[in-house]
Amino acid sequence: MTSFLPQYYELLKRAVIATSGLSNITPHDCRIIAADIIRHTKQSVSETTLKRVFGFAYSKFKPSIFTIDVMAKYCGFKGWEDFCHSQEVKPNKTTLYTTPDWDSLNLNAQKITNFTLQVLRNKSGIPYSQTITRRIVSDHLDDFVNNHYSATVLAAPAGHGKTIALCHWIEERLLNNGAGNNQDVVLFFSTSALMNAFLSGQDINHWLLALLGYTANDDVAAMLNQQREKGGNFYLIIDAFDEHVYKPEQYKLLQAQLLDILALYQGSSWFKLIVTMRSFTWINNRHEFNLNDENWFIRFIGDENSALNVPLFDTGEVRQLASKINQGNTNNISTDIALQFSHPLYFQFYYKQNSQNFCLNNISQVCMYELVSTFILNKIYMGQSSAEKMLLIQGLADEMDIASGNFTVPRAKVNGLIKLYYQAYHELLSIGYLREINKSTGLHYNSFIEFTNQYFQNHALAKSLLYNNNSIFDESLIAQINNLFETNAQKVPVLQWCVLYAFKAGQHCNFDLLTHAKLSLTEKADLINFMGDMFSEQCATQGQSESLRSFFRQDCSPELFNYFFGLEFISLKYKRTLQGLLKFNLSNRKKALIHTALALTAILRFDMNELEECIVKLKALPSESFNRFAINPVKCLDAIYSFLKTGEIKRDVGQELTRFYFNPPKEGNYFTNTASHDMLFLLGAYTLIIFQKPLKTLRYISTLEKNYKNPKVSAQHGYSFIIGLIKADCYYRHGRTVELSESYQLYKALYRQSPETFTDYMKTAFYALRIKINLLEKDYIHIIDNTRAFMDVAGQHNLSKCIMLGTIVNNTELVNVYPEFYKQCRYEFCKLSRELGLLKEVIFPEMTIVQH
Repeated sequence: MTSFLPQYYELLKRAVIATSGLSNITPHDCRIIAADIIRHTKQSVSETTLKRVFGFAYSKFKPSIFTIDVMAKYCGFKGWEDFCHSQEVKPNKTTLYTTPDWDSLNLNAQKITNFTLQVLRNKSGIPYSQTITRRIVSDHLDDFVNNHYSATVLAAPAGHGKTIALCHWIEERLLNNGAGNNQDVVLFFSTSALMNAFLSGQDINHWLLALLGYTANDDVAAMLNQQREKGGNFYLIIDAFDEHVYKPEQYKLLQAQLLDILALYQGSSWFKLIVTMRSFTWINNRHEFNLNDENWFIRFIGDENSALNVPLFDTGEVRQLASKINQGNTNNISTDIALQFSHPLYFQFYYKQNSQNFCLNNISQVCMYELVSTFILNKIYMGQSSAEKMLLIQGLADEMDIASGNFTVPRAKVNGLIKLYYQAYHELLSIGYLREINKSTGLHYNSFIEFTNQYFQNHALAKSLLYNNNSIFDESLIAQINNLFETNAQKVPVLQWCVLYAFKAGQHCNFDLLTHAKLSLTEKADLINFMGDMFSEQCATQGQSESLRSFFRQDCSPELFNYFFGLEFISLKYKRTLQGLLKFNLSNRKKALIHTALALTAILRFDMNELEECIVKLKALPSESFNRFAINPVKCLDAIYSFLKTGEIKRDVGQELTRFYFNPPKEGNYFTNTASHDMLFLLGAYTLIIFQKPLKTLRYISTLEKNYKNPKVSAQHGYSFIIGLIKADCYYRHGRTVELSESYQLYKALYRQSPETFTDYMKTAFYALRIKINLLEKDYIHIIDNTRAFMDVAGQHNLSKCIMLGTIVNNTELVNVYPEFYKQCRYEFCKLSRELGLLKEVIFPEMTIVQH
């Protein structure tokens, strides 16, 4: 019997298609042909076998002689040998095949392309109908098409959305075809189809011709050149042409054959090759693509070594995609949240978890950590080589110079480690978890490895520290973090990963040790806001473990409770943190303190409804809940509420505070140095401000300095920072210029020394002091810049903004110095006052707003 001959095998496949009465074949047609073969030959070739024959399914081996013998009988021959003999004797006799032309080529290619599109659409992590067109990808491909180049590449790490963006662009080309705007032929398939061609031993060019219904004997190039007047291009598009799919020698052979096809058609202006691949594949193989012959359209973003032209989503794309998924309240997505969801894979994971209630308006930081954890679970901890990947990551983290803030690792330093875990290393590169950057010169080898983003990096560092500490969150771990991250910004993110691990590992009792972490106030604010979100979200999680339920059934320890308090942390995030503490089974005293802190956040935002709710909850608590407080928070908050709401001043509160500073309690623990006492005493100072008598406030502060504490003003201690600013405000209102100037110089020096340690509230108060100095010293030249900076950092602190704008507007000299600036401030003040319902004539009784 004649052996297997690839050239005749392709002719036999075409003969089978023609005998079945089909012009071309799709995967579904294989079932029809299988049934027809049984009817005609009484012998069976399964649908699955036919799918392997026609390249729709993976096939490791050549077809059996039995299969091709039955196929030959189906076409009217005695068998495979008879079919081969007929081709040798009368090669031109057969009339089974049609003459190739542009229209039949278009039809054949369109069937394959539509099949590929359908498969890839169904694989989309977000329903394809809700995905968006990537303008940057479309512009790249349009520029390529409109120029003389023969080939281009879309390169990016895994998960950047190359395939979906390409599908949208192809659909646009096909729609233009349907509208009669062009006559393009688009042949689109993924790299898995190439695997079948390679394993069957076929030349890719011959395989492509057979796929389109032609043989190597057909002069397709001549036909296409003749048909070029129809005005169309032929697009050969291969998705995911990546080396990790193949063995190295296989990929090199496929690459060589693909480049042969490009060389064959590069003189034809109608031929266009588009391939997508991961950045790592391009970097490793770019020297093989003959880039110097100017056939390739290469346009990468930024550094050429990054090999990236399909970037992560920008903020506009995140908002557009979120709006397409849920047309509800998505226009309010903040820039910070949009940037966090810039990675398409994070977007997909979040969508899968929240498909029924998708909303990005109020995403917590914990949510992002959970999404990164999901990515790591799916891409690293699951599947092949998972243990090797973990060991490699651990080895890389151990080689980092953390103390000096150098988080890259020289390639030469870990070459042995990479050889040991070669497959794992290349998989981590291919999924975009690691990247290798080569900046070598002729005189110096400089290739290094780094994590592709700080989430991955900090997770790896935290896991390394935990691994080396026997996976225990304890004082030793915190000491290591203090020492290693003393001077770089990674301390808090690494600590947050450790806290999240400890929380899920049931090591909740060790959270008291966080008081030993050496953090600035801004770092502490980040940490406690993270923990507050963690408490809220984990408490709402379905199917909690018994240890987690037990944790929330307990009262919060005094150490951890006090760790969360401080007016310097006030922000919308801090509000969620306080609400997270309410998930515990707290004592009434602690509930009173939390509702007091929530009331203070409502005051600064001038949310009168929320302030009223907090006061109602405080009044509902037993009266003995407040017995241990030197300052009664309910009376203070009630007085502030009445004043802001109606302008009424409750004199009894002023009298009570006056008695306090003239006759402070001598016995008991009313002056114990705690964060909760800091808050209560500051609340008393703020309450006295409504009486517009700065001397009374200064006397009150003097009493605190004698009986409570008198710390030096520092950016590391919120109480001293805020109490000093209240004193400075009293100096301003009392006209004590010398003391005010001295206070300002102290805060100015602190800010110059370490502005990053100032929380947003601290910055707001500092800029307010700076503006008061400008007004008092008539230093109007700087007031515009300082006011702009103040408004930027004030954020949702509406009361602070109203007071500051009112102070500026009450300075009539500004009308002549900066009339436009004054007019804008007056407009903003009146607008904000009207929106909030603020009684400006009560808050600023001395105000004399100039009318324009």
